[in-house]
Amino acid sequence: MSEWVWALVRWVHLVAMALWLGGQLFLFLVVRPVLRSQLDRPTQTQLTAAFGRRYSPLAWISLIVAILTGFAIGEHRGVAWSALLSFRSTYGTLLTTKMTLVGLILLLTLFHGRSIGPRLTELAGSADLRDRQRYRQLLALSVLISAANLLLTLLVVLLSARLVA
Repeated sequence: MSEWVWALVRWVHLVAMALWLGGQLFLFLVVRPVLRSQLDRPTQTQLTAAFGRRYSPLAWISLIVAILTGFAIGEHRGVAWSALLSFRSTYGTLLTTKMTLVGLILLLTLFHGRSIGPRLTELAGSADLRDRQRYRQLLALSVLISAANLLLTLLVVLLSARLVA
């Protein structure tokens, strides 16, 4: 294929990553602080859940597109997938680390989206004391998972920058 096609594949890869990371940064650095400063916790949770439901399909599509285009780029560059675990080259080590982090990001995102988020939304409006305690615990876990996901994504971007050097 022509170099223009591969430039387009890399461009799609970068745009997908920008959408994934940009959405996370916007939610974590803009939406969450505004909601925290303006609203009570149950309302914060409901609005955060609404933002999450709206962003989730875009996030999943962008992550899947980034993974697929990443594999295509690797194929184009002649990556020997079977040799990645040997850690014989810096490129292979970086790529293996990046792929492992992406797998962890997928697991954390799935766990948060399917387990933590829905349970938080369910508990947000409860007046029961035990539910409120569980809500606070889950909220702390949610923030921890979200922060970890954001940091892992930033690390993936750093590794990506190193891979093209």
